[in-house]
Amino acid sequence: MGEELKRIVGIAIPLIIICIISGAALTASYDLTKGRIEAVEQQRINESLSIIFPGASFTETDDYYSATVSGEEIGYAFIAEGKGYSGTIKTMVGMYKNGTISGVNIISQSETPGLGTRIAEPDFTNQFSGKRIEDVRLRGDGGVIDAITGATISSHAITDIVRERAEVVMNETR
Repeated sequence: MGEELKRIVGIAIPLIIICIISGAALTASYDLTKGRIEAVEQQRINESLSIIFPGASFTETDDYYSATVSGEEIGYAFIAEGKGYSGTIKTMVGMYKNGTISGVNIISQSETPGLGTRIAEPDFTNQFSGKRIEDVRLRGDGGVIDAITGATISSHAITDIVRERAEVVMNETR
């Protein structure tokens, strides 16, 4: 029994040391890149805001951005996030005060290359502009948005997250 225990300890100790070193390396890598990742994310948000409401200035609240032009609030910009086919889709949405969508811009997504990633293309995102909240559904679901062939799940996901988040923001701002 003594030899067996020595052999187990001889194997376990190096594995424990490797785990500790690996954990410390992962923590250090995370700490080093966290600031850069957050800066890139904020840059994407700022770019999206200027695409959604060109020429507007923005005031951030807890839940959305208020868009102002010439001192007058014209609408709201907000992040709509949800599960797509392959991962999370994060979208910036602009909405006028009357509930009409001004635009949609994808901040980040990890959908299937060549299919689901097409949700970020203007041919798809431009369909949202000028639509009322209740119309932001795929045609098959009674809406006015055309799904991307071969990427129905991604198309469905983005219409759902945009519509649902827009409804929440509209209720908060009334």
